Formats: sequence, C-alpha cells, structure tokens
Amino acid sequence: MHYDAYGNDNYNLNDEYVVIKNVGDTSVNLEGWILRDEAGHTFVFPSIILDPGETVTIYSGSGVNTDSELYWGSTRAIWNNDGDTAFLYDANRNLIDAYSW
Repeated sequence: MHYDAYGNDNYNLNDEYVVIKNVGDTSVNLEGWILRDEAGHTFVFPSIILDPGETVTIYSGSGVNTDSELYWGSTRAIWNNDGDTAFLYDANRNLIDAYSW
C-alpha cells in the first residue's frame, strides 16, 4: 500500500497505489472483485488472472491496463494519508483482506 504520493496526492495520482499478491497455490480470476476505501470509493477488477506468487498494482490515476498494472481512473486521490482502510472483496462480496493505517 502506497497511500501518500510524493507532493500533492491529487497531482500525482499514479504514486498512490495498492499492490495485491496471490499468496495461494492456485490461480485466481479477479474479474468482479472489488477494492474500496472507508469512504466507499470503489474499483471493480476487470478479467485478470493472478497466478500464485504474482502481483497486480492498482494505481489511483489513469493509464493503460496490463496484466500487472491496473488504473482506477480517478481524478482525485483515493486514500487518506492520515488513516484509511483498503478492503478487498471477491466477486461474491466476501471480504478477502483489509489493510488499515
């Protein structure tokens, strides 16, 4: 989790990002999974396969999605520097993980 971008977060959105790693032993299709913050800002994953040991990085700003980099497309910072929680839900809306600071 890199929630405090260098400088003004709103002007450096791609330095605000979340890295998700598959620590399991099977591949996972993240299609329909959700990443959100305490305020309810929501990112829905496209169809992407995350193999064991692989990571995917979700940037708050804009760019071209690849197998390892996804872009939220927000025009303002998502994560609060003074405290927030990142929630990760699977496609059935089961909470898979949460990270707070």
